[in-house]
Amino acid sequence: MPLPAPELTATQIAESVCPGHPDKVADQVSDSVLDAFLAGDPHARVNCETLVTRGSVVVTGQITSTADVDVESAVRAVLREVGYHDPERHGLSADRSEIRLQLDRQSPEIAHGVDLGGAGDSGIVYGYATDETPERMPLSCVLAHDIARRVSTARDDDGGRLLGPDGKVQVQLAEEPGAGRATGRRAVVVVSAQHPTSLGLEELSGMVAEKVVGPALRERSVAPAQIHVNPAGTFVVGGPAADAGLTGRKLMVDSYGGLVRHGGGCCSGKDATKVDRSGAYAARYLAVNLVAAGLARRCRVGLGYAIGRPLPVWVDVDFLGTGTVDAERVARALPQLVDLRVEAVIEHLGLRSVAFRPTAAFGHYGRSDQQFAWDGTTLATKFHQHFATSGESGTGPGTAR
Repeated sequence: MPLPAPELTATQIAESVCPGHPDKVADQVSDSVLDAFLAGDPHARVNCETLVTRGSVVVTGQITSTADVDVESAVRAVLREVGYHDPERHGLSADRSEIRLQLDRQSPEIAHGVDLGGAGDSGIVYGYATDETPERMPLSCVLAHDIARRVSTARDDDGGRLLGPDGKVQVQLAEEPGAGRATGRRAVVVVSAQHPTSLGLEELSGMVAEKVVGPALRERSVAPAQIHVNPAGTFVVGGPAADAGLTGRKLMVDSYGGLVRHGGGCCSGKDATKVDRSGAYAARYLAVNLVAAGLARRCRVGLGYAIGRPLPVWVDVDFLGTGTVDAERVARALPQLVDLRVEAVIEHLGLRSVAFRPTAAFGHYGRSDQQFAWDGTTLATKFHQHFATSGESGTGPGTAR
């Protein structure tokens, strides 16, 4: 895509995708299957992977549960909800396409370690928070998800006549030289929106710029530097008719838009004994509360777990040059202040009773339309009182969400 105008300096970039994007469909299928098993068995062990391709969906993985789940019906419900009805344009039909199930039970060796309270796998995870938005997320991420959601809402409101289910959004933020944090912000926005042949690119561009991108940017006091709609040309054929989709292929969409390190494991399709999910949520929760406590404006928390071990073997905190206290001191103290055992994280964040399907579109963090426990600030006062001793911090704990 084109770079920002020469007078602008790029600061951050992020992307989001619509629920009908093939990779996100795979994530939603995996999390819907997970939710179905957890609804009947809160202690189900689930690792569900999905492939969506033209004409068929393959669901595979390892599941051990006492619940009786109609997996095929769960899959078709997702396809129906995202709007896959036309095999020619979308590659799949919710009612007619083939659903293939290849599911096994969890390995008894893995199960043994989890039964003893240990992590279901080794994993490195990162969490992040910033004070630049009320959601404590990078503004580029918030905007990308908001624009993608508005594209999807416009499609739903129109009954799918003008916009298809597939789509992608990229937001590149810049600031004018000399402008403060709250002023001078401008954005380069790229929107790829699936559409019928009856809707020309000029009409589509005008509609998206006026009804989707413009309102989203104005709401955050960001001016448009450039708006590109379908810069490659027409986008009539989408979904699995154009690209195969796999669970776990949109990690930066799920997290922080590429601004933060990623351990490489995805959340979708995994129950909370897998630290790719519970550990990532714990790291976000810690980062949110350290920022809300006034200890830093930006915070990255890293956790490392070993399979079969209940506690993290590595804890890292980085305030990225914005801290009011020593980050190493905080990292050493966190395991004493917060129970980071996998089972304790599951209980504290209520991860046996969460519906995970909503996390599989528009990101896992900082959701204005959801109240996820890992975005809450219930530890902020505790952290402020413990770390912000006299002379080390002059800011308060913030307001709980």
